[in-house]
Amino acid sequence: MLGSLPPEIMQALVEHYSGKGWLQRVEQCILHMDISSLDFNQVVRLCREHGLYGALIYLFNQGLNDFRTPLEELLSVIQNATRKDATSTCYRMLVYLKYCFQGLAFPPGHGTIPRAQLHAVRKELLQFMLEDSKMLTSEVFKGFSSSSGKCPNICYLLWMDTEATLEVVKCAFAQENFEPTSSTLDASVSKDEEDTDIESPDSQNILLQSVVDAIIHIVGLENEAIHSVVVGTAESEESELWPSVSDFGHIVEFVSFFVSYKRANASQRVLKHILKYLTSSTTSYDDKKMPPQKEVLQLFNVVPQTDWNSDYVLNLCLDAHFHQACGMIYTARNQNLAALDSYMKDTMEPYHAFIFINKKLLQLASDEALSFRSTVISRFAELVNLSRECAFVLVIDHFHDEIQQILAELHSDHCSLFLFLKTAIEVHLSGKLDFSELTARNYEIVESLYSGDLEDYLQRLSNLPKLFDRNPISMTDKLVELYLELLCQYEPRSVLKFLETFDSYRLERCLLLCLDYGVTDAAAFLQERVGDVASALELVLAGLDEKVNQFIASVENAFSRTSSKSISEIEQPDIVLNMSEARPVLDVLRSSIGLCQRNSQRLDPEESQLLWFQLVDNFSDPLKKLYGSKVVNGKGCWSVGGETTNGHPTGKGFSQKMVNSAYQRCLNTLRRVFSQFVGEIIEAMAGYIPLPAIMAKLLSDNGSQEFGDFKLVIHRMLSMYLYEKRILETAKSVIEDDSFYTLSLLKRGVCHGFAPQTFVCCVCNCSLSKEGAISAVRVFSCGHATHLHCESEQSKSSNKDFKDGCPVCLSMSDTQARNKSPILAENGLPKYPVVEHEVPYGVHHNHETDHVERSRGLHQMSRFEILNNLQKGQKSFHIETVPPLKLSPPAIYHEKIQKRVSLVGESSRHSVRSGKPQKIWHMKEPKSKKSGNWLPPKSSIFSSDKNQVQ
Repeated sequence: MLGSLPPEIMQALVEHYSGKGWLQRVEQCILHMDISSLDFNQVVRLCREHGLYGALIYLFNQGLNDFRTPLEELLSVIQNATRKDATSTCYRMLVYLKYCFQGLAFPPGHGTIPRAQLHAVRKELLQFMLEDSKMLTSEVFKGFSSSSGKCPNICYLLWMDTEATLEVVKCAFAQENFEPTSSTLDASVSKDEEDTDIESPDSQNILLQSVVDAIIHIVGLENEAIHSVVVGTAESEESELWPSVSDFGHIVEFVSFFVSYKRANASQRVLKHILKYLTSSTTSYDDKKMPPQKEVLQLFNVVPQTDWNSDYVLNLCLDAHFHQACGMIYTARNQNLAALDSYMKDTMEPYHAFIFINKKLLQLASDEALSFRSTVISRFAELVNLSRECAFVLVIDHFHDEIQQILAELHSDHCSLFLFLKTAIEVHLSGKLDFSELTARNYEIVESLYSGDLEDYLQRLSNLPKLFDRNPISMTDKLVELYLELLCQYEPRSVLKFLETFDSYRLERCLLLCLDYGVTDAAAFLQERVGDVASALELVLAGLDEKVNQFIASVENAFSRTSSKSISEIEQPDIVLNMSEARPVLDVLRSSIGLCQRNSQRLDPEESQLLWFQLVDNFSDPLKKLYGSKVVNGKGCWSVGGETTNGHPTGKGFSQKMVNSAYQRCLNTLRRVFSQFVGEIIEAMAGYIPLPAIMAKLLSDNGSQEFGDFKLVIHRMLSMYLYEKRILETAKSVIEDDSFYTLSLLKRGVCHGFAPQTFVCCVCNCSLSKEGAISAVRVFSCGHATHLHCESEQSKSSNKDFKDGCPVCLSMSDTQARNKSPILAENGLPKYPVVEHEVPYGVHHNHETDHVERSRGLHQMSRFEILNNLQKGQKSFHIETVPPLKLSPPAIYHEKIQKRVSLVGESSRHSVRSGKPQKIWHMKEPKSKKSGNWLPPKSSIFSSDKNQVQ
């Protein structure tokens, strides 16, 4: 934990721990101690004696700023050791090199190397690796020296682990986008620093070229035969040959990597070895590496054609099935037809063929162009099989005038014709195509290899809408019928979807095609469009018995194989319906229900009943047989068309060897499932067929049966009947109390005359009919009356703004408003205290003028806003600030509601929570006829109790 100690104490500490053999603790102390507090020579000697190489590297790097000496120390240690003993030290050496190349200090966690020093460190370490070894004592160095003539220090690392060594060396040069190392890590280095020449790409490439040349020389790529280094003597047990096949592959890939990106140069003989290796059949690669064919194409792009023998390379690519490389070689030789054949053989990346065709059609002219066009047309079936989308774009873009010739060429290959017409139909319906292949995982590689050509091709694809508008393909009836016939052959499940989305076709001809090829769902759809609903239903129900038998057999096998005791009887039907064999039966059920529902409205009632009853019969027959198969001591078994001697059905559905309990559980589950099927049909037909007719049908067909679970169907019918009856009654009562009656009642209430409560002016308290009165009298809707001159004098004497309305009611409302001063609630919104038992002066009729609302300060709130706020339950909205609503339902509506509530048995006591109900809404009881309020009384729509909250 201490950062520094006096040298004497540190020396004693090191001696103490080393005497006890606790060398790891010594190394830990050294790695975090200040270098100045250590006895350098003592600690270095201790690290050398006990193999503390991490601490040794740290001492030389931090104490002497020396990065080369640790490599010499480690190399001298491992050269005389056995391979097994030297492995860990060698890997420590590789880790040290990798950290230095990446600009990190070693050991890990000690910061970074100063940027001003980084380039010099890299150069120094690489030069050390390329130097000849001065200690030729080990068998490894002797073997390398005898085979290649010289033995640089990198040889030992290559022998220990070729792949890891090359990856470490690559860290010194290869960065993201293969830019020079200095451009990313050392952008902030000042120009006046020393060794600035290493920052330039040229200086880096010179050093890299030296590394590549050294590796080429070690392996002997400049020769016809590769050097095989014999490590150890023949008598030694550790003798071996280097490089192995995998090691040679890593070396070739290393050289090819930098050559393909123009970072290094290679001779023709080296290129020959590289191409031979890449095209060998034993070459394998993973997702992290570029495929061998891509590497070959990269070399073709950067290496001049004069540096490699095209005939030799072409034979290598043909043997390796590198079709893109062959196409590039043929294109360089101007052999366009051969290049086209090569590109068309590449089924993994078929778009290269279309890029090549598009490029040549734009480049070629005269007779050569005509010959190339005719060749493309003759091979159009193969192009469609490669990519139907790209082939269709090719026709629209370049061969629109020859479309009939192309269709005639495609007639010999029905599969290609189908794919082409399918693409044309998709374009006709949606106006777009899917080119996800061009943006697949290899897009970056394709872009780097064919950047210009691919860019041009993608640009033309971006103009597809304009191409489709300029060169449309007319879909005639003949083409549509041809496509439908091919669709019935290749994709029968897609026929119905096509007929539903495409409208322009001849029904009769398409119906015959669907019937000929047995596409029953599409044929039923067309027969429904023609109007023959009965035939359509027969087609939908065709083969139902076979599907039911398969479903029953699968359920039987499931119950016989596994024990279903752990599964409850309620869960068993759901599990059975999730089986794959139940899907065809459910499809037939839902398709037939939809067919009958769509056509019940336009058919006669008798025809509609026949359709529905035919559907019920088809699903009731299996249910009848299931209920006819009684279990008596386990001797009953399922039958489709026959009975046993004991009176029980027999057949394929149930095995006679089933265990009694399993058989009974299976039978009960199937009964419930088919009862559910019949119940769905009856629920669907209830809206189209009278319920008495449905009940009569069920009772007539199944009257002698012991219904069992089939009773659920009848119960569902009755509950559905009661539910719909309740809905109809409610709708009928709402319709009777229509808005016309309500508005007419409201109009009569507003238009009647007003009578004053007393014949005294509420301002001057004088008689309204006093003699000699020169002022007129105003009567308000609240029952108050005033002289006009009294009202005008009061308004002049008042300092407040004049408000139109009854002066008595206005003064009372102002007083109430002052008493109800807003109080800030917890949420910061104004809240008015509730005043219970508040009785305002005068009589408030249900139809007051708007000035009363304005006096309450709510003239801006509409009735819609009031109801909307009540529905949302906003906290800032308070009931006591809202004036009484003017529109009340008529009395006849309340009477019917009260009558219905009393029939149901609801009691008014449930609506009253306590003996002291809160007056949330202040509304007055209606006066007698003398007061002028002749409207019907407002009774609660929820209860007849007088204490009900209004």
